[in-house]
Amino acid sequence: MENNGSVDVVIEKLIYGGYGLARYNNEIYMVENVYPQDIVRVKEKFKKKNTIFASVEQIIKPSPYRTASPCKHFPKCGGCQWLGLKYEQQLQAKHSIVEEQFRRIGNIEVNVSQIIESDDSTQYRSKMEFGFSYDKKTVLGLKEASTHNIIDINNCIISPAPFDKIRNTVKSIISDMNLSVYDPEKKSGVLKHLVLRKSFSKNETMLIFVTHTEYFPKEHEFKEELSKKVHADSIVHVMNTSDTVTLRGPYKTWKGEGVLREEFDGFLFQIPPTSFFQNNYNVTHKMLNYILKYFKTLNTASDSLLDLYCGVGLFSIYFAPLFKTVYGVETSKVSIKAACSNSNINSVRNTRFSSSKSEDFILQSSIESKKFSYAIIDPPREGIGVLSAKNLAKITEKAIVYISCDPTTLARDIRAFMESGFEVLSVQPFDMFPNTYHVETVVILERKNV
Repeated sequence: MENNGSVDVVIEKLIYGGYGLARYNNEIYMVENVYPQDIVRVKEKFKKKNTIFASVEQIIKPSPYRTASPCKHFPKCGGCQWLGLKYEQQLQAKHSIVEEQFRRIGNIEVNVSQIIESDDSTQYRSKMEFGFSYDKKTVLGLKEASTHNIIDINNCIISPAPFDKIRNTVKSIISDMNLSVYDPEKKSGVLKHLVLRKSFSKNETMLIFVTHTEYFPKEHEFKEELSKKVHADSIVHVMNTSDTVTLRGPYKTWKGEGVLREEFDGFLFQIPPTSFFQNNYNVTHKMLNYILKYFKTLNTASDSLLDLYCGVGLFSIYFAPLFKTVYGVETSKVSIKAACSNSNINSVRNTRFSSSKSEDFILQSSIESKKFSYAIIDPPREGIGVLSAKNLAKITEKAIVYISCDPTTLARDIRAFMESGFEVLSVQPFDMFPNTYHVETVVILERKNV
């Protein structure tokens, strides 16, 4: 039904990106902040190709799957798109999204296992990145949905409870000291981000202050105030001129060892402040055990494992006892140094690490006809890419374990592997990011018997 330029629609399902899909007058609508079976009045924001992107003017009849949000910042804050959706429906939606992306993007019909849930849907994140801004007062919080504006956050339900007190105290200190806040439009100012990291196994906390300059204003006085009011095991200052990546650049340690320690099944990992690490300890542990169970079904004692995008060596070291040799590849020199150190800490002697772009390593190995028995890859959101996938297929003899946080690029890359002699053994989603549309998926591919 049309109403003064607005239309009434029924939300059919949720799709990747967090939108609700509806149809009206033979057109597709992508609607923000809705859930399946919502009946809503929507208004067009913009049109892209044959799809109308719309916002809600009125909820005419709410979905039975809606639930009261426990966060006062929702839905203005862009961190949790599905916080008003019951958790069981979140899981169902993510399962359906993985199935649909495989079918639509990869043209792959495959059985997707039921998603493995997170034991905790709140307070689960081991890292939170808060941004500074200034609007008549110091603001410290998260980005508003679909904008670059920073919302002043007092509490966040997906971050560990101690983070709220730390963040609010830091904001108060910086405000009282009138410290310079960075303005990305003017490219001026100093303070850009406060990043908080937590070890769940060791209960350690790291504070990371990211500045636009090497200079930290009133550094001595600030450190004194911080030590009086905030408990942290490590405090680090990162100097980063980039406006696109938060944790990049040189850093110096103000307090502690400058690393965060995390443990899985007796393996200890030291994580530098600028290194990537999985953001949900509980689900990461489940994912490790899932992959381990697969490897244990095989006789890998004389085999090699190639670990691409290896970070600080989590997979390399955790699975090393099952293989003759493990080769880890990572572009970050800081992470590679940590991976070597982590191997030594855990007395793992069969790992080798290379500081290189994984795509370059794959290409060079293909040119040199190097072979690896197995490969495990955990690329960034953009995936490994079709060309690198086909080259990796050439150098991997038995099986590939692909870990992805983006089902769209995952489906594209899996199609490339299938066209290169591999078949899908299993597709297992994990709810690494509750209350969001994001989903982690592990795909195991094995080489076809010829």
